[in-house]
Amino acid sequence: MRKYKTFFSSFHTIYRLITTSANVTNFLVGACRIYKTALSADDVTIICKNINTHHRFIKICLTKNKERVQKGGISILNAREKEVFNKGKEIFDSDNLIYPFIFSEILGIVSIKRKTLKSPFNEFEKKWFLSICEEISIGLKIFDLLNETKKYMLNYIKSLTKLLNQFVPTSSIHPKSIFCLIKAIGKELHLTKEEIKSLEYASLLHDAGKMQLPSKILKKQKPLTDEEFKMIMEHPHKGVELIKDLEVLRPVIPIILHHHEKYDGTGYPDGLKKEQIPLGARILSVLDAFDAMFFGRPYRKRRYLIEIEEELKNQMGKQFDPKVVVALLKIIKRESIKKYLQSFL
Repeated sequence: MRKYKTFFSSFHTIYRLITTSANVTNFLVGACRIYKTALSADDVTIICKNINTHHRFIKICLTKNKERVQKGGISILNAREKEVFNKGKEIFDSDNLIYPFIFSEILGIVSIKRKTLKSPFNEFEKKWFLSICEEISIGLKIFDLLNETKKYMLNYIKSLTKLLNQFVPTSSIHPKSIFCLIKAIGKELHLTKEEIKSLEYASLLHDAGKMQLPSKILKKQKPLTDEEFKMIMEHPHKGVELIKDLEVLRPVIPIILHHHEKYDGTGYPDGLKKEQIPLGARILSVLDAFDAMFFGRPYRKRRYLIEIEEELKNQMGKQFDPKVVVALLKIIKRESIKKYLQSFL
């Protein structure tokens, strides 16, 4: 009965892995542990086509609770593994089971082994092994589809950014330099990879809503009237409208919506203050201001770093979150960062 409970719980664990794993590597490591526990395996190896990087394969080996992750080309596969990948044919021995993960195509393979001192795999265990393989195949296909969705989403962002730069040139931001600062400030403030990626997307799309505003207002050189400024204040909501139906961009919405809030509560659209403002929005607010001052705008000359530092310090606790300003000032004092920023001038 205990063995049956282990088998059935493994399917629930696979479901949880699919729905909670941050990336395919975490999913594969978890899958290795399931095979090891459910089938009393000594060694488990899972290989799949790598959907996240330029490496062709990713290989996870679990031996005596030690995990080893390899990424590379066909050379990281042994002869048996290559055979299964090429032919899609399983290999069942008394102490070794090798099987392909198939969902329309071969997505990967799994190999589990027992030491010769243990009893060989019986027919019942082989059936459970195949059932687990089917579930893992579905999981890999989901990650594959998610990766395709991300590609479409990136193309969407690139197209939208081109339109934004064409119709709203005053909102142009310098992606390469800002991405560099986002990664640096993300590390300084201990952000996750997902939070950093959301900030990168938000930096490209934060003013997308301005495309729906009259061009005469965006190009106006004189001070805006109260009515015109009210229209400008609508662009965060309009920007959110453009991306709200894209599931993968959901984490970006709070950043875009609140990047014009001020730390002291005098910003818009909701007058949030301090920690009420999402951290991503507080960071983007500082970076957007830095970009405008460092590179200048058609209506404003660029400033030197010493002037920018003074302005950011003056706005600490007012427009900007003090801890974000401190982090940025620390970063831009690094010689490597200074040289990198200067290369764009």
